[in-house]
Amino acid sequence: TPDQHYRTVALMKKTRKRYGAILIELGYLRAEDLICTVKHQVEEIILSLFQWQDGEYVFTEGDLPSEESIILKLSAANIIYRGIKGIDDPSYIKNVFLPMDTILYYSADPINLFQNIDLDKTDKDILLKIDGRRTVQDILSSSPLDNFQTLKTLYALMKIGIIEIVEKEIEEDRTFEEIIKEPVIKIDSAFAEKVEDFYKKCRCIDYYNILGIEKGAGQQEIKKAYYKTAREFHPDKHFSLSSETLKGKLNTIFSYLTEAYKTLSDVKKREKYDRSLFDEAAAPMGQNVDMARLRFEEGREAFSKGSYTASADLFRQAVYIDSSVADYHFHLGLALKKEKRLREAHDAIQRALKIDSSNANYIAELGHIYLHLGFYLRAKSAFEKALKFDSSNERAIEGFQIIGRHSRIQS
Repeated sequence: TPDQHYRTVALMKKTRKRYGAILIELGYLRAEDLICTVKHQVEEIILSLFQWQDGEYVFTEGDLPSEESIILKLSAANIIYRGIKGIDDPSYIKNVFLPMDTILYYSADPINLFQNIDLDKTDKDILLKIDGRRTVQDILSSSPLDNFQTLKTLYALMKIGIIEIVEKEIEEDRTFEEIIKEPVIKIDSAFAEKVEDFYKKCRCIDYYNILGIEKGAGQQEIKKAYYKTAREFHPDKHFSLSSETLKGKLNTIFSYLTEAYKTLSDVKKREKYDRSLFDEAAAPMGQNVDMARLRFEEGREAFSKGSYTASADLFRQAVYIDSSVADYHFHLGLALKKEKRLREAHDAIQRALKIDSSNANYIAELGHIYLHLGFYLRAKSAFEKALKFDSSNERAIEGFQIIGRHSRIQS
């Protein structure tokens, strides 16, 4: 109520606590409802931006507050879709949309088809009318919605990449339901085991086996195999999972699947890949070493650009080709740490230390992983060990400073 709001605001100013925290203290909001309420509030704030005709913004660089932040899992595609659907200015949609004789079809990039989007029945009815032959005018004529609502739906679907313009009519006779029919997936121990098995398998088999096809497979068979597997393992289908480890493995699996599809569906890339399979089978050890080094350098480049998932995949390939190089394992650990996959990062750096046990950088980074996990005694021991090998190691010194601040706060 307004009275509850004013009382909450007064306490906010007095105590400098967050609005939501005071609502809970006063009994106006249950603690278990806070996340749902904050998520709704944030979504509404973002969605309101879609009504703006113009605006300005300021970007302030710096660290995000870590202790009080609530991490929300929102689908960007769904936000964009809902935002465009909420626009109530017909002139805007009319100005940005396409000629009436434009032919639309589903994206040629299957990645766009598996985004986490809430579609209602009328949205799906419109999608089912898109067949690569009907024009925009044809779709408007048979749509269950009025022209403005239909154009908004089509425009929103285009902006999130589910549909796109085609130059000529599509001969394929497939419906939207056939392309992205939802599989029935239970998130239980059996699914977790399936993810784990596929995760292990895709790290050591070729692209054909990843998609479950023969080497002579045609383009339609490749696409069909990708749709089938991607439907089940696409991270967006499981972005609300509580297990960060499981989500990390799904990201890795989907990265492999996508790379396999992009390679095998492109004639030139496929020819080059097939030659590399032959060369790899016949190559002496020296060439494998070169290939591992190449993957490692590509991984470092991706890491420097902030593409941590891609860099982890490349480092993993380097490790698979040549597991004798400690630096490959170490950099894989760094990439996994960036993705918050701390247990896997710990294991990767431990493998690096088995090869080079006196490397102070490896030991210090292991200490920082222990810090993130809350194991301060283990971290302290790791930093002490690192400084024995290198008394000026910056990461170890930084680690001791963090431990010191933590101790002062605790006391």
